Amino acid sequence: MAMPLRERLGALQERDFRLLFTGTMVTTVGDRLAGIALAFAVLDIASATALGIVFAVRQGVQALVVVAGGVLSDRLPRNLVLVGASLIQAAAQAATAACVLAGVGGVVAIVALQAVYGLGLGLVIPAEVGLVPQTVSPDRLQQANALQGLTRNIVGVLGPAVGGAIVVAGSPGIALAIDAASFLVCAELLRRIRATPRETADAPGFVAELREGWQEFTSRTWLWASVVLFGIGNLAFAGWIVLGPAVADERLGGAGPWAVILTAGGAGAVVGGVVAMRLRPRRPLVACTVAAMLLSLQTLSLALGAPTAVIAAAALVGGAGVAVHLTLWFTVFQQQVPERAQSRVASYDTLGSFVLMPLGMALVGPLADAVGIVETLWIALAVMWSSWAAILALPSVWAIRRPAFAPTAVPT
Repeated sequence: MAMPLRERLGALQERDFRLLFTGTMVTTVGDRLAGIALAFAVLDIASATALGIVFAVRQGVQALVVVAGGVLSDRLPRNLVLVGASLIQAAAQAATAACVLAGVGGVVAIVALQAVYGLGLGLVIPAEVGLVPQTVSPDRLQQANALQGLTRNIVGVLGPAVGGAIVVAGSPGIALAIDAASFLVCAELLRRIRATPRETADAPGFVAELREGWQEFTSRTWLWASVVLFGIGNLAFAGWIVLGPAVADERLGGAGPWAVILTAGGAGAVVGGVVAMRLRPRRPLVACTVAAMLLSLQTLSLALGAPTAVIAAAALVGGAGVAVHLTLWFTVFQQQVPERAQSRVASYDTLGSFVLMPLGMALVGPLADAVGIVETLWIALAVMWSSWAAILALPSVWAIRRPAFAPTAVPT
């Protein structure tokens, strides 16, 4: 039975979620412009190895602060944690834009400023994962997660194309400056969310809260095992992140074709987001993992030396898979983990999922220099496929089933 549009967008009837949704959309506009701009700002003055170092440092700093960010987000109003993160990211991108536009500082300055950006980034996921359930009713939770992803993905269709045009016609620094401004707008929107004040009077110490979060994380086999294995797969996905722009620069024609590929990925993610709003698999973690496997198609097409059109088609399918994957993952997480510990457990989730990515980003350039780009991509594919197959072999992943909710009326 077709669901009326008002019901499909029901989460947007709730004020606090509307603010979160809008803030996400605004900052995503800037990030999609800046993503391609940062890559080609580095490639204009250095190599793929340098680009890998930039990404590795940013992800490394994120990994260092994410656990502390989880404790902070379980203690303070989560929307205000996100406000602070947005302000940090705004300052980092504004300074990066200034360096690129003025042609000063070189790679060293970009690395340092993206480390500051990583500091803010480390606060985002733990706070946002815990904030979404606070802004929407339980029966609309998957819908809210899908809409959060959908807004990022809709913007992702046009963002890389516009970012690529800015890089080609002007300077990457302009796109980075727009990103900085978007974080300021996002901070103001998030500040207006009326998050429930958290009880901190009797809260245990920092170390005790870390320990409690760790116990919640490790007590669920489906969670910690999947996180470890997804983390290994993400390490290998660094091959696409670092070598993709390099291949585009050397073989496909530069920023323009790479923007087409990223735009196709964004379009696929929009399709996946729409599907995720209505998808109700009986075993959501199994569907979540199968959806993630579609991501390997874009690395496969790159390894096969495919033309831009084929790589873009693979990115379209991969984008759809990632959108479904993330929606199902966060929904299961928020349903299975107690609200009081969600940000701390999400921080361990983020740490485990992405702690190896900086290593992958730092190593993929030198590995490609040593054995070749194509060979490196095939190694990455083998690692990704093995890790996902191992997740599907876990009985606890198959044991998670979709809960049933009775619809509830929530005041707007």
